[in-house]
Amino acid sequence: MMNLDELQSKEDEWIKANGGYWTEFEILARLTEELGEVSSDLQRDKGLRPGKKPTDLEGEIGDLLFTLAAFANKTGIELSKASEKTIRKYNRRLEEDHGEKLSLIHI
Repeated sequence: MMNLDELQSKEDEWIKANGGYWTEFEILARLTEELGEVSSDLQRDKGLRPGKKPTDLEGEIGDLLFTLAAFANKTGIELSKASEKTIRKYNRRLEEDHGEKLSLIHI
C-alpha cells in the first residue's frame, strides 16, 4: 500500500518517462472527465442509469486519483499536506458548530 507522497513520486517518474506533463488546464479537463466517469459508473451500479457495459468504479476512482496526483504534481502541491490541512479545517468547523472539541481524525 502506498502513501500519498509515494503515489505522487511514482506517478511523477511514470509521467516524465512517458511524454511528460500536460498543462494544468489539460489535466484539469481530464480530471473533470474522470469525475464524470466515476459518476456514470456509480449511476449504473445503483440502477439510476441504463447501461449494458460492465462498470469498474474502482478503476474509475483510480483514474481520478491518478489525474488528481498529476495535477498536484504539476502545480507543486503535496497531497498529504493538502489532506492534513483539510482535516484540520473540518475539525475546526466541528468545534465551532458544536462548541466543544470534536475531531474527525487526529493528525
